[in-house]
Amino acid sequence: MQPDALVPRSAFPLYLASSSAWMAAISLQGFLLSWMLVGILELPGDQVGYGRALIEAPALFVLILGGLLADRVDGRSLLMRMHLVIGLPSVALAVCAAVDWLHFAAVLVWGFAIAGLQSAADPARQAMLSRVAIIDVQRTVTIMTIVTSLVGLLGVWIGGQLEAVGLIEVLTLQAALFAAGAIAVHRLPAMPVRAPLGRPDLLGGLRSAWRLPLIRNVIGLNFLSSLFNAGAYVVAVPFIVKEVYGGGAEFFANVIIVFTAGSIGSNIILLRFMPLTWPGRLFLVMQLTRVVILALLYVRPSLPIFYATILAWGLNMGVTTTLVRTTVQELAPESHRAQILSVLLLSFMVSAPISSMLLGNLIAGYDPLTALLPGIAISLVIFFVGVARSGLWRYRAT
Repeated sequence: MQPDALVPRSAFPLYLASSSAWMAAISLQGFLLSWMLVGILELPGDQVGYGRALIEAPALFVLILGGLLADRVDGRSLLMRMHLVIGLPSVALAVCAAVDWLHFAAVLVWGFAIAGLQSAADPARQAMLSRVAIIDVQRTVTIMTIVTSLVGLLGVWIGGQLEAVGLIEVLTLQAALFAAGAIAVHRLPAMPVRAPLGRPDLLGGLRSAWRLPLIRNVIGLNFLSSLFNAGAYVVAVPFIVKEVYGGGAEFFANVIIVFTAGSIGSNIILLRFMPLTWPGRLFLVMQLTRVVILALLYVRPSLPIFYATILAWGLNMGVTTTLVRTTVQELAPESHRAQILSVLLLSFMVSAPISSMLLGNLIAGYDPLTALLPGIAISLVIFFVGVARSGLWRYRAT
């Protein structure tokens, strides 16, 4: 990957600033959605699972459209519009809360709107990273992850103050964070399309990813991982906090902060050793460490060990997510980069409604800790299949 010669070096800090504001608001979104369903509305596990599926499933189609659009329009203009529009659903939900109409349907519409707009914007943001980068792609992706995750902790901390500050005020702050990112986007240079345009092909990214075996295999294994590993974090952890440890919104926020701190720490460590020669091998070995982590959480450890294990889970997920991102970003051809990256994002997002329904029903039928067990089996499958069939073990990064 080479940076765009027409884009000044000052574009990267501006890109980081806009992405950080976006991440802070999206991190707050993830916290609020989970806690509104579990902690405020106090819905059972199966209803939470189906609710999250209804929120996240329609955004999958929007993500494919976003990838197609990002390869054909000025990325800066698209992001500018998204930053200004995406805060409106939060303002509307704040109004619902003010008139005492915070019901399941209102939360569903709010979550659906944010998820859809995020899906429309993310491929353009991801594709722009290759154009504003000033160093190799591995370190560029890792630096962006570290910075945006650190700022994302601000969003989670704001969510943790929900019971003290109030839901209306927190939703208003979320809308302000989205809007603040537009200031940095406005100062970015134009990002016109560089690749020649043919006829719009909605499935172009899927076809391109399928024709590149390593990209196809990385995305496929990432889908499996997201299904029951990331899915367990998103779906099971709020119930573990509330039902197993008897915690509230602040405790839930602390758990997310500890997890995110682990993710940030892992990226700082990765940055020290980048560029990595054998990223695929590290990705596969991390699957074995995740088996140990999930097993420790399953036995309901004491609170200090619980926090330590959540930190280790964050370290693990931070490494694997960054390695998947850097591998796909390096290998994707420029002509379809945004669309291929949208397929990668799709692998995360397709898993979300599926895992929400599966794990939600598992929690409703048994207990929150049971939702950790599928992740143990899937991690072993990913390791053995990845070593034998994916090509990741032999992949040497250039």
